[in-house]
Amino acid sequence: MSEVRNRLLRLLPPDELKQVLLLSEEVPLTKRQVLHRYGVRMQHVYFIESGLVSVGAKVGPQKFVEVWLIGSEGLAGIHLALTTKTQPMHRRIVQVAGAANRLTVDRFQHAIASLPTFRSVVHAYIASVLIQTAQSGACNTSHQLQQRLGRWLLLARNALESDEIPLTHQVLAQLLGVRRAGVTECLLQLRRDGLIEMMRGRLVVRDAFRLAQVSCDCWSLIEREYERQLLNIYAPNSDSLVHETR
Repeated sequence: MSEVRNRLLRLLPPDELKQVLLLSEEVPLTKRQVLHRYGVRMQHVYFIESGLVSVGAKVGPQKFVEVWLIGSEGLAGIHLALTTKTQPMHRRIVQVAGAANRLTVDRFQHAIASLPTFRSVVHAYIASVLIQTAQSGACNTSHQLQQRLGRWLLLARNALESDEIPLTHQVLAQLLGVRRAGVTECLLQLRRDGLIEMMRGRLVVRDAFRLAQVSCDCWSLIEREYERQLLNIYAPNSDSLVHETR
């Protein structure tokens, strides 16, 4: 059980973790894999072990804009903890390949009903996602592109638990809902300032502290809310509480 990397699962007591793992299967996540399609009923919930999943809201016939990110701190399919009666209004797509523990909807809901700590952890994560989406919406209407890009890079870095972010300028532009030229201009400025390094198909954060200074406060508000929601849940499978990896 010590090899579990998902930070929600690591909050579970050993008996509940064992039951959840028995109900789940480990599956690979491949780049550009669509986990959930817009308007199609979900069949599975994914606790992300590694990689990065973006949740996109539909803003046009073939256009989606990222509304939140999921890495090893979270799960894909949170609304299924509340209801299975609605069709999802978001698309969930893998942006960085990795792996996940996957549960069928029935097994996920069985775990929610029968495992009290698991239920508390999932509900706390839902609360943190509500804050992230609200804050991101406010950020998108109030802050300049470079600040928004800084927020996205910092959140992606924490979700991946790595300074290396294997995404192209085009994907970043699509996720932010802006033109590629604007993203490239902002990235070039961040590189000139020594905050990031740009390589083919990936970015490397070289100075996260200074990147936070040029970003807006939204990313730190989102991070603090994640910690606040989950901080009081005992983490027997971690050396300390949630914030150890943030």
